[in-house]
Amino acid sequence: MARTTANCLVFCNKKRSIYNSQLSVIDTKFLDRGISYLDFPSNLGKPCHIVGSCNGLLCVAYERSKKQTGKRLYLWNPATGKVKHIPENTNVNNIDIYDVSIGFCFDFSSSDYKVVRIVKEDGFASERSRVVMYSLIKNYWKEIKVELNFKVIDYICPAIVKGSIYWIIVLLDQEQFALLSFNVKSEIFRTISLPGSIMCRQDTSYICLFEFKESVALIDEKDDEDISIWTLDDDSCWIKKFTISSPSLITEIVGCLKTGEFVGTNFVETDLAGTNFAGDIVLYDSVNNMVENTLFKLAAPRTYNYSESLVNLNYSSRSFPKKGTPIQLLKTRTRSGSLVSANSFKVWYQD
Repeated sequence: MARTTANCLVFCNKKRSIYNSQLSVIDTKFLDRGISYLDFPSNLGKPCHIVGSCNGLLCVAYERSKKQTGKRLYLWNPATGKVKHIPENTNVNNIDIYDVSIGFCFDFSSSDYKVVRIVKEDGFASERSRVVMYSLIKNYWKEIKVELNFKVIDYICPAIVKGSIYWIIVLLDQEQFALLSFNVKSEIFRTISLPGSIMCRQDTSYICLFEFKESVALIDEKDDEDISIWTLDDDSCWIKKFTISSPSLITEIVGCLKTGEFVGTNFVETDLAGTNFAGDIVLYDSVNNMVENTLFKLAAPRTYNYSESLVNLNYSSRSFPKKGTPIQLLKTRTRSGSLVSANSFKVWYQD
């Protein structure tokens, strides 16, 4: 299967636990180069989520102490080893708030990196939701004035396309599913109807969003049934692009590469209780209807497109501690070349 270079970032919660996480990078041009494992810095606590990936920067959320809610947020450039702590938001009381959803996006109009948080505050007669946005250039948070008449489904924003963040939501006044978009330049929210067969579902267990060739893509999948892939045309019209009729080869779609290939899994239950799963990460070429096994296994993965960059986090950046070995490169075959820049890190190869 011929392809151009397109790194894929895979975040995995081993044993479905936020305290037992790994981060992997695969190069889809040469799968036999192997997988690169990146360890989170130990002195920052226990990482629980990758919020997003933009131009080689990762936004990472960490747990707070037991007496605090919300998350500690960091920007991390794995290629340079630099990290920046995103300051606390003074507009909300961090002890009495919790995150509903977080998104990380690049604003092309200002060349700025922005983090959007939808939060709820306790202590009111009814919980109050608010939206705040952080600017890396300005290094502060601002509140977005908006009336929230919806419930966000995903804690981590599942799709970011052309400077807009997208979520699947429940419209509280209509009790049906819809798509919500937020443009980080105009700071405007919009609701978009989902395909008719989806909007009135009872749940979203088999629905997910991601970016597909600079468009919003919607996956509709059910156990032992075909997988339908829809794309949104100009934020107004849904088009069914593909139907994958190989549930035995792909049990779930978890993301899409810049090349247009889909990242999937072929998980199977390994115990009678149905609580443990094992399987491989696979790539699906929709043009040629081919499935290729990547030869590595992950449980409950999330995927992000990732490419190395030298984006500077400015004067407030600091290096990750050099305790242990933050990066481990694995080669499954004897092919030269590393997948991840290893500046100021110890690196070893395991054949």
